[in-house]
Amino acid sequence: MSRITIYGSKKDRKAVLEFLQRRQCVDISESDAENEQFGFSNMNTTDSQSEFMRERSAGEKALDILERYAPEEKGLLSSFDGRKILSVEEYYKYVDDIPEMMNIAGRIIEASEEIAERQVGIVRRRSETDELAPWLSLDVSLAETGTKESACIIGMFPEEMTEEKILEKYYSEKDAPPVYAEVVNALPQQTCVFIMCAKKHAAECEKILRSFGFSRMKTSFNGVPAERAKAIREEISALEAEIDALEKEIASYSGARNALKFMVDYYAMRTEKYGVLSKLSQRNRVFVITGYVPEKSASSLAAALEHEYNAVAEIEAAGDDAPVMLKNKYLTEPVEGIVKTFAMPTKGEIDPTGIMAFFYYILFGMMLSDAAYGLIMTLGCFFAIKKFKNMEPDMKKTLRMFMYCGISTMFWGVMFGSYFGDVVPTVSRTFFGKEVTIPPLWFEPVKDPMKMLMFSFVIGIVHLFTGLGVKLYQCIKAKDWAAAFGDCIFWYMLVGGGIVYLFRVDMFLSMAGLTTKLPAVWGTVAAVIAGIGALGILLFTAPKNKMGKRLAKGAYSLYGVTSWLSDILSYSRLLALGLATGVIATVFNKMGSMFGGGVVGAIIFVIVFVIGHTLNLGINALGAYVHTNRLQFVEFFGKFFEGGGREFSPFAAHTKYYKFKEEI
Repeated sequence: MSRITIYGSKKDRKAVLEFLQRRQCVDISESDAENEQFGFSNMNTTDSQSEFMRERSAGEKALDILERYAPEEKGLLSSFDGRKILSVEEYYKYVDDIPEMMNIAGRIIEASEEIAERQVGIVRRRSETDELAPWLSLDVSLAETGTKESACIIGMFPEEMTEEKILEKYYSEKDAPPVYAEVVNALPQQTCVFIMCAKKHAAECEKILRSFGFSRMKTSFNGVPAERAKAIREEISALEAEIDALEKEIASYSGARNALKFMVDYYAMRTEKYGVLSKLSQRNRVFVITGYVPEKSASSLAAALEHEYNAVAEIEAAGDDAPVMLKNKYLTEPVEGIVKTFAMPTKGEIDPTGIMAFFYYILFGMMLSDAAYGLIMTLGCFFAIKKFKNMEPDMKKTLRMFMYCGISTMFWGVMFGSYFGDVVPTVSRTFFGKEVTIPPLWFEPVKDPMKMLMFSFVIGIVHLFTGLGVKLYQCIKAKDWAAAFGDCIFWYMLVGGGIVYLFRVDMFLSMAGLTTKLPAVWGTVAAVIAGIGALGILLFTAPKNKMGKRLAKGAYSLYGVTSWLSDILSYSRLLALGLATGVIATVFNKMGSMFGGGVVGAIIFVIVFVIGHTLNLGINALGAYVHTNRLQFVEFFGKFFEGGGREFSPFAAHTKYYKFKEEI
């Protein structure tokens, strides 16, 4: 990275910013505080950014609504399509259409809100209809109070009652005035009644009725229930017709979908551009931009700025706070995303991507270790990469990574003799009466798990020692000789000597299935080397401290040998996941062959085979991905990589739907 400072005329500010946004190679920094003493200031763009964000949000909301009422037709693999590239003509045509698109977005949102209002109205009216349902047979208004001489009492009892029962309870009261009672509707939990009495006795009658549970009907409307119910149904029909019309209106805007997408991207770019504007130092006629640019692009960028805009660009060496950009070759580039997931390297650290990629592919392949699964992964990823030319770079890197992992999986599948588990002998034995096998080029882990376990430990030791080697390289490069010996060389001696000495231990040889014992002299040499390593760690881990503190820190560091043991044991997951893939595949094959040969057996076998192996591939590929990452992040990176760097994030058009050619 190089640090760049750009000086230009304020009248060219917009053009320069658009140029930098197109080039996508400058990570713009906050303006230097020292510029204030020369009369420079920063532009407050908060209000403008907020406005652009609101307009972008309106566009996104309109698109969501449009998708609900007029879904866009998408293929099964449309997620691989990437953003559409716009030509210059298309770009400026869409820019001209933005005011109209704002109106359309506003109308779509307004129509959606009107639909919601009408839906609420329908719910409210249906609730009213439910309330009226028990009273539909009543041919007078629910608000009826009676005549000059009579009183109407309309209400409910909280239980099912007949007219006879109501009158029986009513007249059980002494001197109860005469009434007329009619049951309008009777349900187990409610009885609706219409009661008439002389007006002068209304209060007394209602008091008696209340004594055994009566309550008046409370309603907010007048009229005959059946007539009101009919009116409500007509209102609901009218509202539904309005909703249908509004939905059709929203769907009619589907032709504006692409222009709305552009509007969302346009305001996203403007928001980002105004965010950069707030970082600039400027006076009446001059502006200053500071940032970081890749070293290889610095000269050409400076020349282009001077030629096109008469701007001056100063290039200088970047400081310790410079952002980090990873740059790798074709085979190693796909795993950059894995490194970024953990952390970016800081100044003085190497980019671990290249070294990690080699082990990443090996470890993933060993965990999945089925040639047929690997072939499916490889062909699937290769097909997607070739078919979808406009795929996003990060997606393409991920597919390339899994394609290489698939190739590794094929290799280890052939070495271990796994093709959909044991599908070849199972099919030949079940359907052809003669078992055919494809022998492994090396051995079958299921039949010799201890051999696989030992091989996993060997891979783990090589992996860990490589990480320690990277640490040693970084120490030597920094001329930190104390760390080179105390943190690296002595650990090589201790762990390496201890591993070699194990070949003198009978228990280890028995577990590993080895018959050849290391000569005694070699065991003695290994023990001496391990002892020297332990002593070196004890004495030289903290050489600048006094002896007591040095020994204490050395002893604490020496205790870390237990973490080495746990790290090596962690590689047993290579055995565990590899066996899991093969065993589960074998189980599905056996399940499919349980119905024997013949047409029915073949059909059932195919169904079980497709479903079972699809699940097995998906689950174990995910497991291989997760555990390969873990071995890299915890065991491998733990030996040398600290991270903490800031990723290079150039000023660019970070859009969602479209990307633009350089000349825009």
